[in-house]
Amino acid sequence: MSDFSRVLCAIDLTEPSRRALDCALWWARQHGADVSVLHVHRLAVLPPETMSGDATGGAPAQAPVDTTLPPDERQARQLELENFVEGSRTDGLQIEVLLEQDPSVADAIVTRADALAADLIVVGAGTGSNSEHPVLGRITGDLLRAASCSVLVIPPPAADVANPCVTGLSRIMCAVKLSDDSRPLLASAASLATESSAHLTVVHVVELSHVAAVAYDFDAHREVRVQPARDELVELVAEVVGPDKPAEEILAQGNAGEEILKLAAEESPGLIVLGPASGRAAPGAGRPTGQTVAREARCPVLFVHAAEMGATRYPIGFEASRPFFDNQG
Repeated sequence: MSDFSRVLCAIDLTEPSRRALDCALWWARQHGADVSVLHVHRLAVLPPETMSGDATGGAPAQAPVDTTLPPDERQARQLELENFVEGSRTDGLQIEVLLEQDPSVADAIVTRADALAADLIVVGAGTGSNSEHPVLGRITGDLLRAASCSVLVIPPPAADVANPCVTGLSRIMCAVKLSDDSRPLLASAASLATESSAHLTVVHVVELSHVAAVAYDFDAHREVRVQPARDELVELVAEVVGPDKPAEEILAQGNAGEEILKLAAEESPGLIVLGPASGRAAPGAGRPTGQTVAREARCPVLFVHAAEMGATRYPIGFEASRPFFDNQG
């Protein structure tokens, strides 16, 4: 994770996006990266009936409205963006401020990230009607499914939670599966922990529904699933992190998203590292793990680049047959 050269931060000129910008600038300073700050003016998408005649072939019921910013308004918006970013600029950082216009904010961010060959996209989790957590904006959800690089999701500001990307990272939590796919994820988290001199906690959740928990014979279940998983987790951490870079292993049982959030509340990490988002949950499957964590976590959540995990990138709107993030990483 130490080869970052370009960070793209998407902002919407709100205070929550200022928090995201602060994190993007901190990340760039840590890795010697350049920063592009992008604001997307969302163009209106006209309903079909305004674009064509009625059923009898008559004239459109309503004339299309052009929501593109005229030159003077575009210049004013660009200046507003420059002023928004100006207060956060620091010596030694190369920062460009970009303004795009697109019907899809997520599409525009992904397209710009690809054009810049960005290594990381930094974006806010979103804001609800009362600007309180938990929330995951639709734009951020779409971006997680479509981004071709790692994505860092920043939660809204909270009075009782300092911005770790300003104060520095002291604790990092990484949630993993017990498979080879988790090795590059854990290696990335370990690299970040080393760079920040942070304590690393490695979590694996043995998925077990509440119904199954009641039905299981606990001793048999422990013998068949829990203890072998604990042994594999310890072995994985020893092989990937190494004995000279100690890490704490935690094995939990239950719903992965709920358990990761519960442990995060207890451990208070400054960053949670997860594997890539790769689609949407199947109908009736409940909210996927990654979406749950990004929606409710009180600290930034880093989704590591899908290519590092050997995962497939899905386009915006793709409906997967299994949850994105069927497990933890």
